[in-house]
Amino acid sequence: MMEDSLLRAEVKEGDVLPPTIHKLMKGYNKYLRPFFDNGPVTVGMSLDIASIDTISEINMDYTATIFLRQRWTDERLCFNGNKSLSLDGRLVELLWVPDTFIVDSKKSFLHDITVENRLIRIFPNGTVLYALRITTTVACNMDLTKYPMDKQTCTLQLESCKTSAITQHFSIN
Repeated sequence: MMEDSLLRAEVKEGDVLPPTIHKLMKGYNKYLRPFFDNGPVTVGMSLDIASIDTISEINMDYTATIFLRQRWTDERLCFNGNKSLSLDGRLVELLWVPDTFIVDSKKSFLHDITVENRLIRIFPNGTVLYALRITTTVACNMDLTKYPMDKQTCTLQLESCKTSAITQHFSIN
């Protein structure tokens, strides 16, 4: 009974979970990472840079819009079937997700017009695909002493707060 009331409390009032999702979430604890007693979670990542919006020599930063996709397996989310489940992005609040952050980010935001630009897809074997569209402003120390013949290198680095519990693999396009 307590599990059901917690599940209902996490879903906004008036929202109803489909039976398959409700069954998957019964007893699920988003505060425990997958395989919490059995080694690190492997998180595969890919990142596409959609645009570099601004580069500021004055502020020593740049702003970019990126698509970040993360994939991991959560054995608690296995289900019978041969098709994946695509979930409303708002249901991410019910799941464990990696604590990935952008190093040296001054500010970042998720796009939310008309709804938050997030995708969650769960596959029958428990694999979770989580995709986001993010715009971020990242610090970039520039050496302008050779301006206008200078060349600058700015990085976009992603990390996990708890790197000992998560193994990350990156692929940047």
